[in-house]
Amino acid sequence: MKKIVVLGDFNPKYYTHHALNDAIKYLTTDVNNELKIEWVDTDKFDYANQFRTEYSGLWIAPGSPYKDMDNVINTIRFARKNNIPTLGNCGGFQHMIIEYARNVCGLINANTEETIPDGKENIISKLTCSLVGQQEEISVLESTLLHSLIEKNHLIGKYYCSYALNPDYVTLLESNGMLMTATNAEGEIRAFEISSHPFFLGTLFQPTLTSSAEEPDPVLMGFVERVSRQP
Repeated sequence: MKKIVVLGDFNPKYYTHHALNDAIKYLTTDVNNELKIEWVDTDKFDYANQFRTEYSGLWIAPGSPYKDMDNVINTIRFARKNNIPTLGNCGGFQHMIIEYARNVCGLINANTEETIPDGKENIISKLTCSLVGQQEEISVLESTLLHSLIEKNHLIGKYYCSYALNPDYVTLLESNGMLMTATNAEGEIRAFEISSHPFFLGTLFQPTLTSSAEEPDPVLMGFVERVSRQP
């Protein structure tokens, strides 16, 4: 049986975490009963050993700041370098970008304004207008993994976040191989991927918030199907 780790610090007060658990139920029963998806706290996951012995996929949960940000970053780096299918939403999206900026782009002090408000290299910055509880139409770039999953040029993304990619760093990320795959009407980045990786996709929007047992979100479906094909 294939297993996916949800790397995050579950909080029963967060409705987004309950939405993620609802998604897990139908992804592991109605969709693929040969798959197991389970939470592990960010300060307890031993990525080097547990990817080798237990898990075939990484799902980075919303809900930052995390108990152990360094372990989250190191886990993402391990998954990226070892071709482990990886999906991150909201805080997961943000920390995937931080990891890439530090370890690929050479921005060693890359961080988020959420944890270091006065940081000099905050690649993740606070939004002028919070997206907590908001939704918007997003344009998706053709010939990308995201487009192949949703099979359309637009989607409605739902959010529960106040931080996003600092636009000052988009060119740096793109010049180092990160592909920006989705934008809102103002051109702000809402998703990215790494084309050379089997599945390395981050979305600021949360697919679990638009998913249901009757209509499973295609991003989530594509992710679990990719994990299921892992050797």
